[in-house]
Amino acid sequence: MMHSIYPWLQDAWNAMHQNKKLPHALIFKGKEGIGKHDFAMTFAKSYLCQSPLANYLPCETCVSCNWFPESHPDFKHIAPVESDDDESSKRKTVRKKNIVIDQIRELSEYLELSAHQEKGKRIVLIEPADALNQAASNALLKILEEPPENTLFILVTSQAQKLIATIRSRCQLIDFRGPSLEESRLFLTDEKITYDESLLSFTGGSPFSAIKELENQSERDVITQLLAQGHHIDVTKVNYGILTQGLDWTLNIIQKWTFDLLLSFHTQQSYYFKKEEARIHSQAKQLNLDALLSFANELNALKKIASHPINQELQLQNIFIKFKQIFEPS
Repeated sequence: MMHSIYPWLQDAWNAMHQNKKLPHALIFKGKEGIGKHDFAMTFAKSYLCQSPLANYLPCETCVSCNWFPESHPDFKHIAPVESDDDESSKRKTVRKKNIVIDQIRELSEYLELSAHQEKGKRIVLIEPADALNQAASNALLKILEEPPENTLFILVTSQAQKLIATIRSRCQLIDFRGPSLEESRLFLTDEKITYDESLLSFTGGSPFSAIKELENQSERDVITQLLAQGHHIDVTKVNYGILTQGLDWTLNIIQKWTFDLLLSFHTQQSYYFKKEEARIHSQAKQLNLDALLSFANELNALKKIASHPINQELQLQNIFIKFKQIFEPS
């Protein structure tokens, strides 16, 4: 947990504490990997702290701070449960389940109890809020329509558009800015993390996404090597081992390559795959623009159902067949 606020989030921290009366519900919105989770946890800890410091950080010594987060009776953290995919799949891949209605029902029962501390403040953290399924969203909406006294809800998301409109309308949106590339470099250097500069480009400058992606280097290289083959790709040799991180993660990489193809087509530059800029530019000269745009739309549609129990291996092969087709003349 943070013992200070990341520099790029300091303005958001100050602004929140200048507001003496917070609404009953907040949405923390910002792109993936910029530290929203740490910010939310630190804010929750300081909100419940019995003796917060002058800079509003938690004191770290009071009973409340010692309880936080696992044992604090006035803090509730709701998150999806990790599970394996369908056993019938040839290869298991880890994915996140939705936040389901039973979790919100348990929350409702929890909120009927009295707060533990004298001030009566409670905090509910839902993360990622975009994992709420429809039934859970409707159940949460009922709670937000008549919120319990002295209870603050924080919904953390990188995809606020996935929240139902009625939930968004009952929350105050806090839009977090991501770090500049220089801020990310300084942070990773201070943390003594060895990384390739191209990794920051791939993650759009998000330092925590870069740290996470360090663990997936070999899988990412396999996908990149396949994409680099363009119209020469042999679809029958697609290595399904790349699905070890799940279809959603794999789609994200393919979407980024597709974005770079479109960018290179117009500007001769790449954004995500700096190391592959020359190869991407070569591919951009060969592609059928209409087919590329259609492929990008199909990826967007598939991304919406990527966590569903679909035949992921079949979908993956179909993606690479269509990727190969964008280089065929119209």
